[in-house]
Parts: sequence; C-alpha cells; structure tokens
Amino acid sequence: MRTLQRVAAVLIYPAIMCLGVACERTDTPTAVPPKPVMQAYGTPDLVVDDDRVQCPTADYTTIQDAVNAAASGDIILVCAGTYLEIAPGPLTINKTLTLLGAQNTVDARNPRGAESVIADAQGTSVSASNVVIDGFTVQNSVAPAFTGFGIWLNPGVSGTQILNNIIQGNIVGIGLANGNGSQALIQHNLIQNNNSPGAATGTGIYTDEFVGGTVVRNVLVKENTFKGNDDAGIDVSNTDASGGAVNLEVSTNSFDMNGRAVVFFNTHMSSVHDNSITNSTFAGSAAIRLFDNNTDLAILSNDLRTGTGHAIRLSDLGLVGGPSSDVVIHENNIGVVGSMSFALDGLLVDPPPASGHVGTVNAECNWWGASTGTTSLTNPGGTGEEVVGDADFTPWLVAPAPSGKCLGGVPSTPGKVTGGGQIDGDPVFAVDGVLLSLPALIPSLADPQSQANFGFVVQQGTGSGMPTGNLEYNDKAAGVRIKATSFSKLVIGSGTCGPMTHATVIGTAAVTRSTGTVNESLTVDVDDCGQSGAMDKFGIMTDTYSNEPPSTLIAGNITIH
Repeated sequence: MRTLQRVAAVLIYPAIMCLGVACERTDTPTAVPPKPVMQAYGTPDLVVDDDRVQCPTADYTTIQDAVNAAASGDIILVCAGTYLEIAPGPLTINKTLTLLGAQNTVDARNPRGAESVIADAQGTSVSASNVVIDGFTVQNSVAPAFTGFGIWLNPGVSGTQILNNIIQGNIVGIGLANGNGSQALIQHNLIQNNNSPGAATGTGIYTDEFVGGTVVRNVLVKENTFKGNDDAGIDVSNTDASGGAVNLEVSTNSFDMNGRAVVFFNTHMSSVHDNSITNSTFAGSAAIRLFDNNTDLAILSNDLRTGTGHAIRLSDLGLVGGPSSDVVIHENNIGVVGSMSFALDGLLVDPPPASGHVGTVNAECNWWGASTGTTSLTNPGGTGEEVVGDADFTPWLVAPAPSGKCLGGVPSTPGKVTGGGQIDGDPVFAVDGVLLSLPALIPSLADPQSQANFGFVVQQGTGSGMPTGNLEYNDKAAGVRIKATSFSKLVIGSGTCGPMTHATVIGTAAVTRSTGTVNESLTVDVDDCGQSGAMDKFGIMTDTYSNEPPSTLIAGNITIH
C-alpha cells in the first residue's frame, strides 16, 4: 500500500454537460512526522488510514469518522487501503470538504499505484456543495435499497468536482445533480463496468428528476473513459416538463463497449463534442440516442466508429414536451469505411406520426464513411452510412474530419486553376503527366529549410463531366512524390485574398515513397493573391501525407481563371 505521495497541479476547466433512462513516507520515524503538504491542495487537516500502516499517525481509520470530525473547508487525506465504511447508511459527505485519495491528481485513465478504495455497499452520498473527490477507487455500491450509486450527488448541491477516480462495479457509477451555484466538473475518471443489479443499472453517469432534482445545469464531463457500462456511458432521463438538463457539455471523452455513449431526454443548450465512440453494444438502439424534447443541442466533431445499432437516432416517445428541435450534427466521423460500421443507420430521424425532430435536422458537413456521401434515396451513388428521415446531409465531408473538405454534393465550378514556376503561361506536362516546365516551390513538410516543388493544371468545363488536367508534387526531404491520377471536383470561391481567389481540387493520386506506390485520395487547396505570386499559397493532402494548411510560395505563382 502507498500513502501520502504524488501531487501535481490539478487543471480545472470552465464547464457544462448532458443526461437517459432505464503516501509514501520519506521521513525517518524518530519523531512524530508532520502532515504532508499537498502541492495542489495544501496541507491536509485530517489523515485517514484503515490500518495505520502507510500513515502511522493517521487521525482516523474510517473516512466517515474523519468527515464527522472535520470542519467545513477542511482537506482530508485518505491513505492507500480499503474502506468498507460499514456504519449504517452510505458514506455521507455533508460538509464542503476536499477528499484526497492516495492517487489524487493522477489521471485514472492510466496505470498508477496503490489505491484508496471506497467499497461501501451503500455507496457515497454527497449532500454539500463544492465537494472535491480526487484520486480514489469507488466500487461495489450494490445495495439497491439505498443509493446504488458509487457517488450520488444529492439534488440541490453544486460545484462538485469528481477527479481522477476509478468508479467501477456499482449499480450506477455517478448519480448526477448540480443546482444554481458553481459548475460541476467530472474529469480524468475511469468509469467502467457499473452493471450490478438494480434500478438504472448499467450506467456510468445517470440523472433524472428524482436523482438530480428538477433541473441539472452547468456541468462539464471532460476527458474521462467510459467502458463496459451495459446501458450507457451517460444517461439523462429527466421527464419533468418544468425542468430538464441545461448547459451540459460532454467533451473529449472515450466511450468504448458501452450499450450507448449518451442518452438524452429533455436536455437544452448543451453539446456533445470531440468524443471517441466505439463498439456500442445496445443492438437496435444508437451510440447517440436522443429521445423527447432536446433543444439547442450540438453534436460536433465526434468519432462514431462502430456499433450494433444506429450511430445517431432521434425519437419522440411522448413522455415530455414533444419532439426535439434545433439539433445540429456537424463535423463528425460517422462510420469508418463504407456503410457497414454500424449494423443499422448512420442517422435515423423517426418519421411521422411520432417525428423525432421538429423540421429538418441539420446534418451537413459530416463524414459518412465514403467520399460519395451517405447511402440515401436522395443521394444516388452514395456508398457511406445510411441516412433515413428528415435530415439535410448535403454538403458532406469528402474525407474524414478534421482535414476533410465539406464539398460533397457541391457541383464543380467551371474554370481553370494552374500553378508552377512561370508567371506567364501554363505549366507544361509530358503525356505521362510528368512536369516538364519550371516548378513552383513551397517549404517541405519534413524540413521547413528544404523545398518541395509542384506544378499543376486543372480545368472544369461547363456542364457535366469531371475536371481534367495534371498535377505533380515532389517533397524530396520527406521522400514523397505525388502524381494525380484523376480529378473529381474543382470548386472555386472566396478566399483570404477576396472573391474567387481560392480553389479546392479533389481527386486521387499515386503516392510514391521508397517502399512503393499507393493510390490515395487527393485534396489540393490554393490561393491566388495577385499576379506576382508573392502571396500565393499551395497546400496538398493525401491519406498518408499532408502539407496543409496552405503555405506561401517561395517561388512561382498560382492563377485561378
């Protein structure tokens, strides 16, 4: 067992979130050792050790005795050990306290040392505001007659910080509440396998109008791992028409092998963004499951990779407030390749008479697993994840976010774009596409002191048909040569240098390295900022190489006709 060790600064971020159903001693012990100074928190006021082995001068052997003796604002350090807390009722935190486990400030998502384990079968109940719980393992809350939560935040509390904890093997991991006071923060926790039998079992974080009160607001759930929770990582199931969840943010978490990542009822002015969602296991449901009355909800920049149901589904069960409205779904990667990453649809908006959304869902600028876009009746030729129902998915990303361009379904612009080392006239290519004329130069990706060279001509005629032309790019320092093999789109529009000064070219290219040649997708971005070419820019990206964003030319020019 370990004790009073390890303390690095805790980074606290401003916050907001969303909700679904169902010590090591270093002194010589020749005198009474001083209480340790915790760099992030200050000197503990009280120390707890279950067997007084790690911390021989500990004040108490149970956490509850220390809490009972503490004054509001105290810091309690709990040394490594197992704390069954067998007094009647749950471990109750009814004062504003900071509770520090042996692994305080150490991210629970990574391997770490001996733990301070809270294993009260009746759970931990927090009934005071501004409580900090940092660096514990919280497990085995399995008595359904009481809380059933590893940690239950009672209705009306606010400002709780749950940091760097392993929360596992409970009926539910965290019962969520946050009232009108300070933000709540849930960060750097590993929340896993909370599947013991009982109400709302299988959920990492759960709230409804009974668990969290009429309104839960201003919560940030950030940089946690949710794994193996059979119902959902986060389940917000508030069906009180006068309440709900407000200003909730779920960001940069990992969800893996959960039934669903998030489930929301009655959630407003909230966001789910920059999360990784893999292997959702609830067959027939969805990785992101939206039920009744969610409003002003943004689902942005998430990676939804695989699952046994839908990726995203919107439904109205008639339990509170009608269908959702103003839900936006942008810049997400939905599926990996093709249409088979999810067993069902990429996006399903339930149709009338129980429509899942008021009006059309804005689902533009997402990657659906294919450059051709979603499989849909309104997108002939699309081969990506299917979209069903009233959703606008055009334009879509033609390559995965964050680098993919939102140009899918956008028609090509008639015109011509050229780039090379000469000011007058087009670059000259041989029949096999090899650049014969002087190239243009930009900094190398591998070494900014080195140069990459390029030349290209791409033209789109009026009417239908694909763009034609040639492109060759050579980054000698990186050992990469790129030669276009086909073009599928040329889009000319406004850029940093004014109207019709930016062009994007989409296509395929042979990418050659010392290991061989591979055919990859190709995206080129250029800016024409004047006849001299002094401010012109060029950027290029394939599946395995990127010299983006565009760099200012060292020599040569770009011309957009």
